[in-house]
Order: sequence, then structure tokens, then C-alpha cells
Amino acid sequence: MTAPDFGVDPTTASCPEQYVALLRRLRDQSGLAYRTIARRAQRNGDLLPASTLATMLGRSTLPRRDLVVALLRACDVPDDRSSVWLAVWARLSAARATGRGARGRPTDAGRGGATRSTAPPDPVDPAAESPRGSPVLRLVPGTGTPRSDPGRTGPARVAGADAERERAVPHALPWPSPAPGPADGSRPPVPFQLPPAPPFLLGRDAEAGRLIAATAHDGAVCVVAGAGGVGKSALALHVAHQVAARYDGGCLYADLHGTSAGIMPSAPADVLTRFLRALGVPTAPASLEEASALFRTWAADRGVLVVLDNAASAAQVRPLLVSGPGCATVVTSRWMLADLDAAVRLRLDPLPDEAALALFGRLGGAQRVAAEPAAAAQVVRHCDGFPLALRIIGARAAARPDAPLSGLAERMNDEGRRLDVLEVGDLSVRASLHLGYQAFGDAPQDERRLGGRLFRLAALPDWADATAYGCAALADLPVPVAERALDALVDAHLLESTGDGRYRFHDIVRLYARERAQEVDEAAAREAALSRLTGWLFATTASAARLLYPQEKLPFAALDDPTGHPGQPLAGTAEAWAWFEREHTNLLMIARQQVASGQTLAAVQHLALVVVKFIDYSGYAAEQQQFGQLAVEAAQRSGDRSGTALALNIVAVALLRQGRLDEAVPLLERNLAVQRELGDRTREAACLNNLGNALRDRGDLDGALRHLEAALAIRRELGDRYKEASVLDNLALVHQRRGEFRQAVAHHQAGLAIAADGTDPLWHAQALVNFAETSLLAGGHEAAIARAAESLEICRRYRHQRGIGLALRVLGDAYERLGSPAEARRHWREALARLDGLDREACGKLRVALGDDEPAAGGTRRS
Repeated sequence: MTAPDFGVDPTTASCPEQYVALLRRLRDQSGLAYRTIARRAQRNGDLLPASTLATMLGRSTLPRRDLVVALLRACDVPDDRSSVWLAVWARLSAARATGRGARGRPTDAGRGGATRSTAPPDPVDPAAESPRGSPVLRLVPGTGTPRSDPGRTGPARVAGADAERERAVPHALPWPSPAPGPADGSRPPVPFQLPPAPPFLLGRDAEAGRLIAATAHDGAVCVVAGAGGVGKSALALHVAHQVAARYDGGCLYADLHGTSAGIMPSAPADVLTRFLRALGVPTAPASLEEASALFRTWAADRGVLVVLDNAASAAQVRPLLVSGPGCATVVTSRWMLADLDAAVRLRLDPLPDEAALALFGRLGGAQRVAAEPAAAAQVVRHCDGFPLALRIIGARAAARPDAPLSGLAERMNDEGRRLDVLEVGDLSVRASLHLGYQAFGDAPQDERRLGGRLFRLAALPDWADATAYGCAALADLPVPVAERALDALVDAHLLESTGDGRYRFHDIVRLYARERAQEVDEAAAREAALSRLTGWLFATTASAARLLYPQEKLPFAALDDPTGHPGQPLAGTAEAWAWFEREHTNLLMIARQQVASGQTLAAVQHLALVVVKFIDYSGYAAEQQQFGQLAVEAAQRSGDRSGTALALNIVAVALLRQGRLDEAVPLLERNLAVQRELGDRTREAACLNNLGNALRDRGDLDGALRHLEAALAIRRELGDRYKEASVLDNLALVHQRRGEFRQAVAHHQAGLAIAADGTDPLWHAQALVNFAETSLLAGGHEAAIARAAESLEICRRYRHQRGIGLALRVLGDAYERLGSPAEARRHWREALARLDGLDREACGKLRVALGDDEPAAGGTRRS
């Protein structure tokens, strides 16, 4: 022996398995990792991938000569010593070819009795040749039946000529084999480590079907990702039990403790040791790479299903994946594991309402749910579709079968107690959410901790959904940093991405996040965060309104952020309109939160005045009324009489839009008296204009004409040309109702002439559709179509749903009068789909036109 051999003498090998054991010792003594040897071999011009090397050294058969040469060269074994290794290889190869062992013993293939049939080619065994050219690894089974065993049964068995090619005589291993089975020839037990399947699984048929189909493919990796408590493990185990019969080699299971209280994530090496032991390998190789390769080899020879539950990362999972024929891996994680190659990746959402109610009935008693449907629905709604929450609340209901569900519903209604109610025994929604939050709140990395801080702060505002710009203002972060933190929270299923750069909390998660904010963040820090968000939101509102209504005398400056922050950048009127469409609900909810806390009362009044024009154009009458009521409350708490009158005007117009004329008219008359008393001519004209519209809709056309003419006189007196155009258009509609079409057309034309500068394109579109309606009633069908089409083009450009619907309705009316009923109905149907929920009066007329057999539009809106 010489030093370049690392003290390993190949001449002592008397059989292939001993030769491989010596090669393995040579590799161990060299201190080179598998990948290092692979890189060295590549530099030497040899082909020896790390996976092939691991397979070769894990086998008991004689490897190919070129692979031995590549290993010796990569380990820097000198030529004279390499020749000794190759001489021994030649002796062993010749003995195998003559059917004799190295010392003249007959091999299994040379004995009487069964002879080994042709086997598929082997990537490391020079004696195994087959025209098929695909490698199949064969090892002695420790537990379970090898896939090459002709006596195995089940779906993986191959019939006919293919079965002959599958058969092979197993070889001994260089390490001790497990204890032999009983003398009667029965085999050791096949590993079946799956925990019990859930007793029932509801609402997951589609997801289960996808997993069952995916696991049928060789080496499939299936990832099930979702929030804590959403039912990932239940789905994985349900599917695993459904398909277990496919896997003759058994089913392996490991909880990887990616998010487990007080337990570090499992080390892949430890899991591999357990898996190898279950398969019958008593001692695992020292290196993770070798152990992983050996695990894949043993699993591939049997056909094994592996379930890896609660994974922390792709790096934790990769060494545990099986890749052989008839094998599959199912992984569950709170993270999407986007860097893990997977055949199918399921994002598991909370259960839909119907399935959630059915699950609660199975757990708490179907008869009780049927007896108290409203209370049961309330309880289920507060569980947000999370199976964990439903299990807990179902257990509580089952524990007190005589207690009414209404009491449980009342406790769940209390946000301050809800998370306390969602605990029973060792099940806790709060604890489950905390495990996911710990990856951020307690992380050593600064960016992770920023994600935890943003998670807490983003739960403070009462907004429907969040944006990166809003969260950046809230947490005082650059927008790109906020985006990365939000994406990380989505990947951990602590937030949900709703598309278009928007994010939202599930209600239960928001409650937990607010709890964390109360415990972690000082009160001053929480107030400062909300102040930054409100400042940003109100400033962006002012910017959007300036772009849309530059001619309006609105309190824009009062909404500018006092810190000088300009708000979100908006490129033009289309972006400004789109911003209002996205944010109007958030504006209302945060304004309500500000009034409830007594903060920024004056700003809320100004916000209502600025936002209400957009909301009025869009047809969101209920929101318009709520904004007005908030402004009334803010003004009254501030002792602002003029502000109260302005706010009441907003409420009155909203009632007018809802057809509640008997409520709207007294408010407008009260407001008019206040404005006259205060001597505010501008606001007096606004009240007169709104009263004129209300009286017109009530049918008092003479009264409407008087009020509108008075409003027009004040507008002209004040030189307010833009508002003059609005009054002229309203007067045109009164003349139209009176059948005075000549006067109506003249007023329409005068109003449009003033608005020709294009400073308010959406008012222009509304005026055009009003003119089109007058033209249609006057018999000018072609003119009506031209004006309605022009209005439609403007509204489509801005995605103004109500404007699109109104223009389509007039187009349908025009085509109907021109004798094109099919074209008319096509326009009416789309109009109804656009206007449903936005314009009650127009929808009523459309349903009459379409007939009683036409279904309601269901609130559909198209872009």
C-alpha cells in the first residue's frame, strides 16, 4: 500500500461488493465531496455526475470501468496505483462473465434452477445490458418488496415481456442486512407511517382530485401551501390514504416542524436517517448528499409515497424528495416554496360558506344548525372558512349540546373575545397564527422584522384592502421595501393578494395582527402610523380631484399632507378616475374610523366635499349618503354650522339619487334657508339647483323651473361659467319633460358650448347622453345615436360604469325605435349589467323594456 491510495489496497477485494466498499473508503479518505469529485471529473474530461457517483458507491455490483477511472483520476490516484485498481476490476469482471466468482465459486446465474432473465441496462453495472437503455436500480429489500421482485403484487407490477425485464436477482449489500424474515418466508412489514386520515373532508373535492391525479406520475412532487389552520395537513393525509395502495414500498411521513411551537425545524439528515431505517438500512451515510442519494435509490426500487408535513423551506425538503418510478412526494407548508420544482402547487384557500356550514354541522350537530340557521351562519362567518376555527367552535358546540347557538354567535360577534373563543384543549387559532408570525416578528434578519412590523401596522386601519403605497406611508418605508415585505407576508399566507397590487387580511388574521400591534408597538407609534396613512390617502384624493375637476372650488389644499408628502403619483385624468374607483371604499372606512376616534374631523368634512362628486357620478348613492352623514357628525362635533349645512346637502342628494324624494326635499329646503341666512350665494345656488332636480323628479315641473332659473341667475351673477353649464343642462331636462323640445335643445346646446373646453370630460359625457335622450324623444333617432355613441366612447375611456350603462340604454332605445329589436336588446342587456346597483330608476326602465323573463344583471360590471 502507498500513501497516494490513502491506505486502501484494492487487491484484497474478492468480490464486486468488496471492491465497491474499497472505492467508497478511497472516496472517504480523500475528503472530497461528491460534487467536488464531479467537478474534477468534468475538468479531466470524464463524465461522473454526483448522483451517478452516489448510486455507484451505494451499490454492491461492479461499476463500469470508465466510472472507476474517472473516480481514481478525480481523487489524484497516480497512474501506477490506478493500474492496480483496474487490474482488480478486470479480474472481477472476467469472473462475472464466466459465471464464476473471483475465487472460482459459481455465481447465482451459473447455478442450476432459476436463471436470471435479461435486465434493463445499468448506469454503473457493466454486465447489465438491455435494448431499452433505461436504468433500474435493484437492492435487497429491508422492509417492503423491491420493484424488481417478480412476486410483488399491486398496480406497479408489469405484465408480459416487460415483467421479464423487471425481474432480477438481488445482491448482497456491503453493510449488514436487516434481520431475516420468519422461516415461513413472509416478508418484514412494509412501512406505513401515515397518521390517521381525517374522519371527513368537506369542500376539497377539486383539490383532492388534482393531488390524486398528480401523484400518479413517477417522481411527482406536490406542494400544498396555505395559511395556518386552513387544512393543508388534513388534505394531504386524506389524499395519501386514498392512494396508499399504489405504493408497494410503503408510505413514509415526517412532520418537518417548519412552524411548531418551541421546536426547531427538523434537520434533513435526521429525517433521512429515520426514513432509511424504516426502509431497512441500519446505518445512514455520514454526509447529507450520500444519505439523500441512498434514500432515493432504496425508494426507487420499491415505489414509496413520502408525505413531508409542515415544511420550513425548499432547502429543507430537497434532500427528502424521491424521484424513482412509482414514487411521489406530497409537501405541505405555510410558504409557497416557489424555489422548489413541483409537478403541482396548490394554494389552499379557506372553505367556501356552504362547505364551512356543512363542516360545522358535522362537528356541532346538524339538527342544531337546522334549528338555528341564522346563529349557525353567523358563527361560521366569523370562522372565515378556516377548518381549524370550525373544528374548535364545533367542539365547543358539541361539548354543550343543550346550549343555544345564539349564545355562541353572540360571543363570536365580539371582536375582543373572538380569538379567546377560538381555543379549546390544545387547539388554538391564536397559537396557530403566532407560529406563522414568529418567522417575521422574531426573525434575526432586518427585512423579515420589517415584514413583521408591517403585518402589525397594516391591521390598524379599517380599510377593505391595502396597497404597497398605502403600507409604505403607514410604516414610513420606501415603496419597493414595502412591496417586498407584503410579498413575503403573502408567501407566508399571513396576507392575501387580491390582484392588481392589492392585499387583504382575513378577519381572524387581522384580529391577531391588531393584538400583536397592541402588545408590541407603543400607542404613539400606532397613532403616528395611522396619521401618516390618513395624510397620504387624503393628499392623493386631493391630487386626483384636482386632475378631474380643476374648475371646481373645492377645499383641495385642506387635504394636502401637512408633512409635505405629495401622495401617490397620478399621471392624468384616467389614472385619477381609476384611483377613485379603487380607493373610494377605503376612503369611507378610514373616514369613519377617524370620526369614531375624534381625529381629523375637519379633514373628514373636506374629504366628503371632494369625494362626493366622484361618488355622485359613479352612482354609489349609499356610500354618498354615508359620507354625508360622517361629515354631518364631524361638523356638529366641531360646532360648524355652515359645514353641517353642506354635509346635509350631500345626504339630501344621495337620498335624491335613491328616489327617496320625500326625505330629500325637506333637507334641501332646510339647507337653503341656512345658506341664505349665512349669505353664501354660491352654496345658495347649489341648493336651488338640487331642489330643482328633486322637484323635477317628483313631477313638479313648474316648481323645478323656478328653482333652476333662480340658480342660473346666481351662477351668472357670480360669473361661474362651469356651474352655469350644469344648470343649463338641468333646465333642458325640465323642458324635455314638459314636451318643449325646442327650448330643451337650445339649453343642451348652450350648456355643451360652455363645457367645450373639456375640463370635465365625465360631465360632458353625462350632458351628451341627456341631449341624446332629448333628441330621441324629439324624433331625432340618428342624432340620438351619434350623441350617445360619443358619450359611450368617453365613458369607456375612463371605465365609468354608470356612464357606460346610461349611454347604452339610450342607444338601445334608439335602435328599438329604428326597428332593430335584436340590436336594442343587446344594448339593453349590457346596460342592465352595468347599471345594476348603480342607478335604480334606469334599471327599472331596462327591466320593463327587456320583459319579465329577463333575469336581473346580478351586479356584474365590465371594464
